[in-house]
Amino acid sequence: MKIIAIFLLLSITIFGQDFKGTVLDKETKQPIFYSQVYFVDLKTGTTTDHNGIFKIEHFNQKYIHIQISFVGYKIIDEIVNIDTVKEKTFYLEQGYFNLEEIVVSTPSGILQKENIVSIEHKKITELQQTSPLTLADAISNISGVDQTTTGAGIGKPVIRGLSGNRIVTYAQGIRIENQQWGDEHGLGVGEVGIESVEVIKGPASLLYGSDALGGVLYFIDERYASHNTVEWFAQTKFLSNTLGSINNISYKIHKGRLKFNLFGAYSSHADYQAPNFDRVFNTRFDEKNIKISMGFNTKNWISNIRHSYLQNNYGIVEDANFTNSNQRKFVLSFQTIDNHNLSFENIVFTGNSKLNLTLGYTNNYRKEFEDDSNNQALGLKLNTFTYKLKWYSQIYKDRFDFIVGSQGMAQDNKNNGEEILIPDATIKDFGAFILGHLNFERLQLQGGIRADYRGIDTKQMVTGEGSFPALKNSYNGFTFSSGTVYKLRKTKFRTNISSGFRAPNTTELLSDGVHHGTNRYIKGDVNLKNENATQLDFSFDYQDEHFSFSVNPFYNAIQNYIFLSPIDTVIDNSPVFEYLQTSAFLYGGELGFHYHPHKIHWLHLESNLSTVIADDKNRNPLPLIPQTKINSTVRVEITHKGKMRLKNLFVQHIYKFKQDKTGLFETSTNDYSQINIGLNLIITTKNNPIEISTGIKNLFNTKYIDHLSRFKTLEIPNQGINYYIGIKLKLNEKLNDKRG
Repeated sequence: MKIIAIFLLLSITIFGQDFKGTVLDKETKQPIFYSQVYFVDLKTGTTTDHNGIFKIEHFNQKYIHIQISFVGYKIIDEIVNIDTVKEKTFYLEQGYFNLEEIVVSTPSGILQKENIVSIEHKKITELQQTSPLTLADAISNISGVDQTTTGAGIGKPVIRGLSGNRIVTYAQGIRIENQQWGDEHGLGVGEVGIESVEVIKGPASLLYGSDALGGVLYFIDERYASHNTVEWFAQTKFLSNTLGSINNISYKIHKGRLKFNLFGAYSSHADYQAPNFDRVFNTRFDEKNIKISMGFNTKNWISNIRHSYLQNNYGIVEDANFTNSNQRKFVLSFQTIDNHNLSFENIVFTGNSKLNLTLGYTNNYRKEFEDDSNNQALGLKLNTFTYKLKWYSQIYKDRFDFIVGSQGMAQDNKNNGEEILIPDATIKDFGAFILGHLNFERLQLQGGIRADYRGIDTKQMVTGEGSFPALKNSYNGFTFSSGTVYKLRKTKFRTNISSGFRAPNTTELLSDGVHHGTNRYIKGDVNLKNENATQLDFSFDYQDEHFSFSVNPFYNAIQNYIFLSPIDTVIDNSPVFEYLQTSAFLYGGELGFHYHPHKIHWLHLESNLSTVIADDKNRNPLPLIPQTKINSTVRVEITHKGKMRLKNLFVQHIYKFKQDKTGLFETSTNDYSQINIGLNLIITTKNNPIEISTGIKNLFNTKYIDHLSRFKTLEIPNQGINYYIGIKLKLNEKLNDKRG
C-alpha cells in the first residue's frame, strides 16, 4: 500500500494536457452542433457548440477514449494519442448501421474490432424493447445467452449451456456474489442505473479468476451527466399479464469536478397468467432498487464511489395450483433477498500508463419463510470483500501494451435460520495475472497467464436433517489465454484458446439435507476436484455499409465437470440428489446477420441462431442444456427530427427447436414459436422528449414450456399473452459555467 500511495503522490505533480476537437458532417463539411461527446475513462461527456467544437482540459493521460454520436450518423469510437495530437477534426458519416463499441470488460478498454475475443455488447435500452420483466429476461435476448427460470420473476443466466457458479457477474466494477449455487432466486443485480452489458462467452479465468468457467456478465453503469448539466427522467410501465407496474426515476448532476447520480426503481407483480388465462398461484414478486454514484476527478485522478440496494420478494411455488385472484400480498411460502453492493474505484493516469484500484463489498441476505411468516426457516448471510488492482502501460510506439494485475476476495457465509443447507464457511481467493497485447496494422496478438489460490474453511455443524463435517481445503488453478485477430478490408478473423478453472463450492462439497425450495434431499462430496476447462473459439465477421454477417463456433472441454444427479433413494419423503464428476464436452456456436437495404435506411432485418450440444465422456447428454434458438426481428427506425417521430417499430419471432438430447431423468421439450410486436414514439416539447412504448408479447397466446423452466416438472406453462404500455419523461438543464 505504501508503494501505491507514493505512486499516487508522484502522479499528481504531472502536468495535464488539453485537447480540442471539431465535429463536422463528412459530406457537407458543416459543423454539427449539439452532438454528444463522451469520454469513456471519465464516464462523462459534453456537447459541441454552434461551431461543432468541444474541449477537454488538463487531462493527464496519453490516450483518451472518445465517443461521438448524433442522430442519423454513425457513431465514432476512437482512441486518440493526445501526446502527439492536440487538435483533431472528426467527420461524422451519415449512416444507420451497427457500430463498433469500446469494450469495457477488457482491461485495456479497446475497440471491439481490435479485441481478441468476440464480446457481445448491448445497451439496456435496446434489450428493454420487448419489455422484459427482469434483467435476466432482458439479456436472454443476446445470442448464446439463455436463462433458467422459476416463474416470471426469477431468472439465472445461462451462457453456452453453463450457469450458476460457472458464470461471474460484475456490476459497479466489482464482482457480485449472491449465492449463485441456488436456482430459486434471481441475478442479484437490478437494471436501474445500468447503461449496457457485455457478455464474454467461454472461460475468462485469466481476467476474472475462479468461477469464470462459462463466461462473464459485465454490467456497465450509466454515465454521469454532461459537464455543467442536470439530467433527470421518470418512467412507468404497465404489464397486463402480471397486472404489474415497473417504475424508475433518476437524477444526475455534474458541476465542476463533482458528479452525482441517483436512481430509484420499484416494481410489483401479481401471479402470472398462463395461456389458459388462469394464474399460477404464488408466482407474485416485487423489487425495490436504489443506487447512488458519486465521482470526482482532477487532471490525473478519477475516483468513483457507488452503492446500490436491491430487495427482491418472491413467492415459492411447490405445486401446480392455479387461481383467478390478482392478490399481491405474500403468503407462505415466500422468500426475501436483500443485496447491498458498495464499490470504491480509483484510477491514476501517468502519461502512457494508468493504475486502477477498486475495492468492493457485497452483502447478500436470503430468507425463506415456510410455516411462519415471522420465523425464517432458512437464513443465509453472505458477506464478501473484494479488491482489484491493475496496472496498464502502453509502450513501443503504441505497438505493445501490457497489463499486470491482481484480484482477491474474502468471503464469509453464516446461517441464521432453522434449516441449514450449507455450513458456516469462510473463503479466501487470491490471483495474479499478466497480459500482453501486440498491435500491428492488420494483426492483433494477445496472450497471458494467471495463477489462483482458493481456500475453504468450514465449521462442523449438526442439524436435525443431517450433519456437516469440518473442512479445510485449498485449491490452486493455473490458466492461460492466447489469441489473434486479423483484419482484411471488411472482414475480421478471430481465433482464441483459453483455459478456466473453478473450485467446488461449499454446496457441492458439504450439502446434506432437504432443500424445500427444490423439494430435494441434496448430498455433497468432500472429495470433489477442480473443474478445468479449455475452449477453442473462432470468429468470422463481415460488415459493409448495408450488410453484416458473423459466425462464431466453439469447442469447450471440461475435466471434472460437477453435476447434480438423482439416485434411487428417498429421505424424508424427498428424492435424493448427489453431486458427481465426469468429463464434459460442449460445442456449438452462434450465427447472425443484419441487413440494412440500400436507400431504405429505416428498415433493418436481423436474425441470429445459437446452439449448444453437451455430452459427458460416455456420450450421454448433460442436463439443462438450452434449446437451439433462432431470434429474428424486422425493425423500422426513423431518425429524422420533429415534434413526433417513430423511434422504433418491430416484429420479433423467436423459435426454439425441440430438445430431445436430455440428461438422466430429464424429459424432452417440444419446439415452440413466439411472436412479439412493439413500437416506440418520441414526442418533443421544448427539447424535452417524451417517449411512449407499447406492444404485445406472445401475440398469439402460445402455450409452451421452456426446457430451462423449473416449472417443467410440474407441467406449468410459461407466460401467456402480455400487453404493455409505458411512458418516459426526460429533462436536461444546462447550469451556469463559472470557471475560476
